[in-house]
Amino acid sequence: MENHPRIEIMDTTLRDGEQTNGVSFVPHEKLMIARLLLEDLKVDRVEVASARVSEGEFNAVRMICDWAARRNMLPRVEVLGFVDGHVSV
Repeated sequence: MENHPRIEIMDTTLRDGEQTNGVSFVPHEKLMIARLLLEDLKVDRVEVASARVSEGEFNAVRMICDWAARRNMLPRVEVLGFVDGHVSV
């Protein structure tokens, strides 16, 4: 049997999708979507937000991370971050 490289899927619906005009998720909706993506669709990773966008975004990330940590899925949750000089923002 040949050894093929593994392709991983990272879904950006929760972060990139909200950049679409008129699209906005509340924290509970983001958690529900993250659960469906990770548990039902079995995507490898989800990008859930951009760093330091809003208080609502912070709360959604906290809810998703708490849920993921209880299921040993936290390494599969990502937040887009930026570095400005030597400061992470």
